Amino acid sequence: MRYSLRPHGLIAHEFVARQKGRMILQLHCFRVCPTPEPFFSELNDGFPTPIGFFKSPDHYRQLSAFLFLLTSLSLFACTKVTKGTEPNPHPVEVKKPVAPVTTWLGNAERNYYGSGPWPEGQLEIVWEFKTGSTSGRLHKDPWGGTSWPGQPSVEGEHVYFPSADGNTYALNRSDGSLVWKFKAKDSQKSTPTIAGDRIITSGLDHHVYCLDRKDGSLIWDYETNFEVDGAAAVVGDRVYFGGEDRNFYCLSLSDGKLVYKTSGLGSIEGSVTYKEGRIYLSTENFDLYCLNAEDGKVVWKARIGADSDSTPAVVNGMVYTAAEDGVVRAYKQETGEAVWNYVTQGGHPGRGSEAIGIWASPVYYRERIYIGASDGYLHCLSAEKGELIWRYKAHGPIWGTSPVVDGRVVFGDKAGWIHLISAEDGKLFSEIKIGDNINSTPAVMDGRIYVGAFNGKLYCLGLGNRKPEAGNPAKEGSRQKAAGRKRKTGRGK
Repeated sequence: MRYSLRPHGLIAHEFVARQKGRMILQLHCFRVCPTPEPFFSELNDGFPTPIGFFKSPDHYRQLSAFLFLLTSLSLFACTKVTKGTEPNPHPVEVKKPVAPVTTWLGNAERNYYGSGPWPEGQLEIVWEFKTGSTSGRLHKDPWGGTSWPGQPSVEGEHVYFPSADGNTYALNRSDGSLVWKFKAKDSQKSTPTIAGDRIITSGLDHHVYCLDRKDGSLIWDYETNFEVDGAAAVVGDRVYFGGEDRNFYCLSLSDGKLVYKTSGLGSIEGSVTYKEGRIYLSTENFDLYCLNAEDGKVVWKARIGADSDSTPAVVNGMVYTAAEDGVVRAYKQETGEAVWNYVTQGGHPGRGSEAIGIWASPVYYRERIYIGASDGYLHCLSAEKGELIWRYKAHGPIWGTSPVVDGRVVFGDKAGWIHLISAEDGKLFSEIKIGDNINSTPAVMDGRIYVGAFNGKLYCLGLGNRKPEAGNPAKEGSRQKAAGRKRKTGRGK
């Protein structure tokens, strides 16, 4: 409704009905006003319109009644004219962009595991890529494919992965074709960390490399004193990582120069976790550390009691890690005080071995912890108390970590199988044998799985129409109740 002064003392009331920006009705009514105005007025579209006038209130009342009737009839008629312009009851849903997997367990906080959705069907090979092989100072036999921990990173149209043949590869996600490769001096093991247009990678040759993401060319190279198996955590312009030379490093992303180094912590084989300005890491010297990310100073230290290769999971005021003695442990994030222990089958606190140990990292998902062990089970624990909820029997020891995406757990075993099971109850959805030894951790993006085996290949897996494998010895029962032992510990600082 608009008002404007009209000639001979009349105020005009303009009623404009619109639908989706189109005028479907315009009416005028008038009342007496002693002040004259110009004969023309501009309406909604800017065109001058002559306005008739009335000399008495009786004329105004008659016109008002007539206009009321006309308005009612016109609006009723317009419902039929504009019937076809009703809003669409089924609007098109705009697909949100999917976050990439840019480093080990997704990000510097190690708490993003990938994306779905999961279609129906059985696991099948979409494509495979064969790497080369290389012998090194510590392994005379040739290595190829991917080894521990070996999770690929995925962003955009490309998948990046470290190979035991000494290369870091970039492949097309659609068909596995080679985009580029960078040759290091020995086997590459760490998950390539994507930082904008750069990639940070490392392995057995003591070097940390910064590569151009576009073509794999070398930007800078930092040499440590021993192997660097864990993936770097990049936060701003800082690159954080631990080495098996017993040091924790902070480098500048821009030029690779040393910002600071914290020495004497013990050999660090796993990745470090960044959380709210602090760094959490496990060592082979039986300790768990919390450091100040700004200067590398120790905030607190807690005793694990065994060699630990795990990357700590830090969530809800707790720090979770595991060790080669087959024990999963939880600590208070603020102080390092021990909260609970869970001992896997055959595990023995403080006494580690390859036969009973844990090389995987804890994964937190919806108040639960998921972790595989050398006992051949994937264990699902309550995050609060460390109690066993269920466990799933694989075909062999589980050294890789088990991402959980949209309610499904994905992991490989050392018998060469990839498993896809329910995070709720451990029920098997699908499995497929792709090699003889899978130490690596899968990456999941858009419901596809990228994982390497020690047989010289990287695989892209999807869910399709393949028939399930027959005669699987792991079908002894996907969901098994508690067989692990849990005990409290008072150790901590």
